[in-house]
Amino acid sequence: MAESYSKRILDYCERGGVEVPLGFHRHAANRYAIVDSSKAPPRLIATTWFKQADVLYYVQRHAEPLSLRILDFKDGRELAIQGGGLKATGQPLQ
Repeated sequence: MAESYSKRILDYCERGGVEVPLGFHRHAANRYAIVDSSKAPPRLIATTWFKQADVLYYVQRHAEPLSLRILDFKDGRELAIQGGGLKATGQPLQ
């Protein structure tokens, strides 16, 4: 059976020392997640997204967009904004 996005995200956060907010558990997780690396320790954004357009909308309206790490838990890659869209950076999630 396939592992849920919630489990993948929580495992990633545990391995990387990323804080998980209480609100993360309110809804089923989707493919895309964001970690705010400007916090100490880095903090997962409670919302996850199904569509790249929704991720871009969030990032473009964030006060410090360069501090955000965009993660794709379906393909297991980190993403970056490039040419108005999201492109894999080549960095696999660890």
